[in-house]
Amino acid sequence: MSRVSVKELMEHALAHKYAVGYFESWNLESTLAVVRAAENVKSPVIIGVCGTYIGEPKRRYKESLTVYQAMLSQIAKEAEVPVALLLNESDDEEMVIRAAESGFDMVMYAPVFADEEIPLEELTKIQKRIAQKAHQYGAAAEGEVGELPLYHSAAGKLHDGEDTDPEVCAAFVKETGIDTVAVSVGNCHLKEDGMVTINFEALKKLAERIDIPLVLHGGTSIARADLGKAAALGVAKVNFGTGMKRAVLDTLKQYMAEHDVDRMNPNDVLGRGTDKDLLVLEQEAVIRYVEETIRAMNGENKAF
Repeated sequence: MSRVSVKELMEHALAHKYAVGYFESWNLESTLAVVRAAENVKSPVIIGVCGTYIGEPKRRYKESLTVYQAMLSQIAKEAEVPVALLLNESDDEEMVIRAAESGFDMVMYAPVFADEEIPLEELTKIQKRIAQKAHQYGAAAEGEVGELPLYHSAAGKLHDGEDTDPEVCAAFVKETGIDTVAVSVGNCHLKEDGMVTINFEALKKLAERIDIPLVLHGGTSIARADLGKAAALGVAKVNFGTGMKRAVLDTLKQYMAEHDVDRMNPNDVLGRGTDKDLLVLEQEAVIRYVEETIRAMNGENKAF
């Protein structure tokens, strides 16, 4: 099996008490690495890109959403495990709808890095429009209730978030028609130490009150042991991105410390695909990270 719907993935995850990982890639190699890792441990997986990043106004080169979708789609088609495509966390309503139209299996509107918070009433209207449009194109829509804390690594500061209220969340889900909902229960965006304290009692209450699959963003902030516990309580999807990039950066630093690239054939360093190729080593760093994470979420051998 290769390309599947998000609905199939979520139903299977809930029925078998594991969480599907969404591993956010940024280029061809990182995407291939995610799928190769999923194949190695025989797990379903969700691949995709961050809409906020590829739509960044200050980005030097404008990106094509359809090019990303085509790349992701072909990789999913050739995969040996179930794969779905997600446009994650875009703050551009038009981009989210175009993503659904272009063939992403799920889309998400989330102004995570916005300077000002959008009032709940306005956010509800936006999410409802997006869900309706997404469903017309056969895509699922993810929403978010509550606000994750946001960690600024350069300054070492934490921007406070807001825990998800079960009643507010239930009303939002009912009004908007979204298919999955990301919740805030102690998880944190951009925090890398895996040391946050997840409020499992709050998570349990949300799982009992909300009738669609629950999602945790900021997966890098969560201890590996807590990922499996969250999956057992009804979390069907966890998002990862920051930890993958850190694994690649650590690999780059080690490579440059151990190799004199000025004396090496550039083709060996980039593009030959052998053991000295940086692109190979970067992929292997991502593969290790994804394999370990999938196992922590009870996802190994869950391919169907």
